Amino acid sequence: MFVAKRIRSFIVVLMVLVLFTCQNPFVTLANPTSTANLSFDFHNHAFHGQKTGFNHWVNTYMVSTHTPHHNGYDMIFSKNDLQYIDAKFQYGDFRKDLEDEWISIYTWTFSDPQPAWKYLGRALTDSDGRIHYVLPKNLNVGVHLVKLFVEGDGTEANMYIQVLDKTSKYVVFDIDGTLTTDDFENIKAYASELWNGSYQPKAYNHAVDVVRFYAEQGYDILYLSARPYWLSEKTQTWLVQKGFPRGMIHTYEGSEILSGSGAITYKLNYLKSIISKGVQIDYAYGNAESDISAYYGAGLTGDRIFIIGENAGLQNTTPIRTYGEHLLKLKQ
Repeated sequence: MFVAKRIRSFIVVLMVLVLFTCQNPFVTLANPTSTANLSFDFHNHAFHGQKTGFNHWVNTYMVSTHTPHHNGYDMIFSKNDLQYIDAKFQYGDFRKDLEDEWISIYTWTFSDPQPAWKYLGRALTDSDGRIHYVLPKNLNVGVHLVKLFVEGDGTEANMYIQVLDKTSKYVVFDIDGTLTTDDFENIKAYASELWNGSYQPKAYNHAVDVVRFYAEQGYDILYLSARPYWLSEKTQTWLVQKGFPRGMIHTYEGSEILSGSGAITYKLNYLKSIISKGVQIDYAYGNAESDISAYYGAGLTGDRIFIIGENAGLQNTTPIRTYGEHLLKLKQ
């Protein structure tokens, strides 16, 4: 009799745990992560690059006298992929390309027992200010910080490479109108730059806390934006300044700002490409109809698509009224 009661009690407890887990998938879908590993830390304290001067006088006396805007593009690879680095180097409000100059390439591997900067090689920028560098040897599975050091003046770009050998659980966040308070905050910031201003795009209250919540649960973060490539550096800087946790940043490869069907196609194609490499997208956040279409197209269901703003709840997605309120629900 006593044994039978114990068995029944165990079954009841097990059923409650299963029900709780189904209603709160955040509990078991990822592994909690130390907060020490969450930030955008470029480890400049440990880096000692050597400036050697530019190859061309025009870059020394004209181009490099303006503010640098260098962009390294974060990459996700499966372990058997050919690994490469793409980046673009520019200066000034109108983004003058840095042509025919050497870039030194270094990596910092977070999973190493004693991480340190390692020199990979160097690449020469082309007439468009770009480099395409194929790694001589594939990086190991894990997350790697890459520093792209302009030998001429010591300016730099920082990017990440993630190499996967198994499924990696991700949460996707659109930026404009999702983390920022509207779709035009980045335009305001760029216009301010042209007039030597310092406007900072406004973030929704507690948006950073929601992203950090997922990072602390062990999820990888993807910041997926239809901003053009030349705003990659600005995007990274804004995320750092606002205290958002480290994540992969992906912007549109073209020069124009996408919207509508163009944004859908771009985002959906990218999501499908990383899913094929081992990324599992568990949740996605957005504000626009294009976000909704891309997320549904990538296989998510409405209860895993969170939408803020005027389209909240559209097409059976899960509405967000405020991030503060949403965060309380996530923690229940």
